[in-house]
Amino acid sequence: MATTIMKNLGDIIEMVRNGEKPDYEELRYAICAMDALMTFDRMALMKLAEAENDGKQPFLTYSAKYQYEENFNRVKRALEKSPKEFVGWNNDPENPEFLERRRKLLGQIKR
Repeated sequence: MATTIMKNLGDIIEMVRNGEKPDYEELRYAICAMDALMTFDRMALMKLAEAENDGKQPFLTYSAKYQYEENFNRVKRALEKSPKEFVGWNNDPENPEFLERRRKLLGQIKR
């Protein structure tokens, strides 16, 4: 059985934007990778908002410049990897342990 090599996230995005149709698995993992990137961004914005509310001086994670550079580098790394590689086994929707952890977390949120 031949193994298909997954394209990197940047190529998958370009294919979609150019009207091409990547395969289902590439799109499935691309959604997971983009969700992870949004989560990182949300956490960074929350950290900056908390720092501003607390009157903290801009420093490392509390610095907009730091967060901007981190975001740029994180997205660059993500675009250069396959989305499955970026997501990693610990957050892979095929990993039963991940699915159980996610189910429990979502159950706590819904309460």
